[in-house]
Amino acid sequence: MFGVSFRWIKIYSSVIVISLISKITGFFRDAVITARFGATLVTDAYVVALLIPEVLFNIFGNSLTANFAPIYYETERLKKHRRFVSTLFSLYLLLAGLIFVFGFRNTKLLITIFSSGFDGQAFDTTAFLLKIFMANVFFITVTYICLAFLQAHNQFLVPSTIGIFYNLAIIASMCYKGAGPVLHILIIGTLAGYITQFAVQMPQAISRGLPMPTWRMRLTPEIKKYLVLSLPVAVLAVLGQLNIAMDNYFASRLNEGSITTLNLGYRVLMGIYSLFITNTMMIVYPALSKSIVQKDSHHTKAIIQKTTNLLIILLLPLALYLFCNAGPLIDLMFKRGAFTARQSALTATVFQGYIVGLVFFAFRDLLLRYFFAEHNAVIPMVNGLLNSTLNFIYLVVMVPCMGLPGVSSATALSAVSSCSILYLWARKKAPAFRQLEFTRLGLKILWASGLSVLAMNLTKPLISGFSPGETVFCQLFRLGAGFVVFSAFYGLVFLIMFRKKIFGFLTR
Repeated sequence: MFGVSFRWIKIYSSVIVISLISKITGFFRDAVITARFGATLVTDAYVVALLIPEVLFNIFGNSLTANFAPIYYETERLKKHRRFVSTLFSLYLLLAGLIFVFGFRNTKLLITIFSSGFDGQAFDTTAFLLKIFMANVFFITVTYICLAFLQAHNQFLVPSTIGIFYNLAIIASMCYKGAGPVLHILIIGTLAGYITQFAVQMPQAISRGLPMPTWRMRLTPEIKKYLVLSLPVAVLAVLGQLNIAMDNYFASRLNEGSITTLNLGYRVLMGIYSLFITNTMMIVYPALSKSIVQKDSHHTKAIIQKTTNLLIILLLPLALYLFCNAGPLIDLMFKRGAFTARQSALTATVFQGYIVGLVFFAFRDLLLRYFFAEHNAVIPMVNGLLNSTLNFIYLVVMVPCMGLPGVSSATALSAVSSCSILYLWARKKAPAFRQLEFTRLGLKILWASGLSVLAMNLTKPLISGFSPGETVFCQLFRLGAGFVVFSAFYGLVFLIMFRKKIFGFLTR
C-alpha cells in the first residue's frame, strides 16, 4: 500500500503504541508529583533543575541524532565503525564531564539565565537540586549513545520504552511512604529514572556490538568530519531555543498568564509532534542515511516518497480534527480549578495557531534530515537562521494585531515559509525531491478529511445527548465518540478512493 511494507507498518504501529503508553505514564508522573507537592516553588525548582543539564547537553548531543547514522554507515563499509563509535563515546563522556564541572561551579549563573525571576527560597532550592541533577548529564550521554547505536541497527522498540521506565521509577518513588524528606525521595527516584533509561538499552546495544569507550582517542578523519558537521547542528539547536525565547518575550508583554497559556498550547503540540513525527523520523532516518551512503538513488527516492505519503495520510486529517476540536481537548486537559473557561478558550486558540503548521513542521524535519544524511549541515543551519528571522518578523507584525494567538500563528507561518524555501532548495540539489509527487494525494486526503469533519459535526448533537454533563467522563466520551466517527468516516472514504492500492497490498 503506497509502497509501504507490512513489516514497516507493524514496527511503526508498535512504536506509536509504546510512545502513547509513555505519554500516559508521563501524565501520571506529573500528577503524582503535583499531588505530593502541589504547584509550589519546589515543583518550579525541580522542573528548572532538570531542564538545565538537558538543554546544555542537547546543544551538542543533537548531533548524535543528525550525524551519527550517516557516518556510522560509512565507517561500517570501511570496517572502521568500532573505532569510530568507541572514540565518539569517549569524546561525549569527556564533554559530559566538562558540562558537569561548568554547571556545578556556575549554578547561580545558569539559574539566572533560565529563570531570572527566581529569588530567595526558590533560587536556593533550584541551586541545591541543580548541583545534584548535573550528574544526569552522564546518564543522558550514555542513553543517547545507546539510542543512536540501536537506531543505526534498526532497533526501535526497546529505545521507545525508556520513557516508560523513567516515569515508573519516579512514580514508584512518590508512592513510597517511608521515612525521610519527600524531596530527597523524589531526587532518588529521578536519578533512578535516568539510570534505568540507559540500563534498559545497554544490554541490547552490547549484544549488537556496541564498543566501550577508549582512553586512547585519535582524531581520525571520520571523527573530524563528525565534529565539523556538529557545529552547524549546535547552531541549529541554539536557534531553536532562541525561537522559544522570542515567543516567551512577546507573550510576556501581553496580559498576565500569557506565558503559561502559550506554554500549555506548545506542550500539547510537542506531545503530538513527538508521538507521530519524531517516531516517524526515528524509523525513517537510518534507512535514508544508509541508502544515501550506498548511493542508491532509486531507494532514496522511494523512502522520501513513502515518508511523504505517510505524513500526508496521517497528519492532514489529524491536523484538521485537532483544529476543529481544540476547545474540547484543552477543556478536558486543563479546564479545572483556577484554570478558567476564558483561559481554556485562549489556550485552544493558541493551540489552533500551532496546528496550522503541523504538516509543514513534519515535512521540514524530513528535508533537514535529508541534508544531514548528505553530510550537508550548512543548508539546515542557514534555513534555521531564516526561520528565526521570519519568526521575529511575523511576531512583530502579528502579535499587535492578534494578541497571544499571533505568537503561535507566527511560529506556524515561519515554519510554512522556511519549509517552502527549503523544499525549493532541495528540488535544485536532489533528484529525489524533483520527482516528488504529493499534490494529488494531498488534495484527496484533504477532501476525505473535510467530509469526515462534516460527518463528525452532524453527529455531535446526538453524541451530546448521551453525555450532556461537564464531568471529565462526559467530556472524554464526547471527544472519543467524535474521534471514532471521524476516523471511521475517514477510513471509509479512504478505502473507497484508494481501494485498488489497498487491496493490491493485501493480496501481495
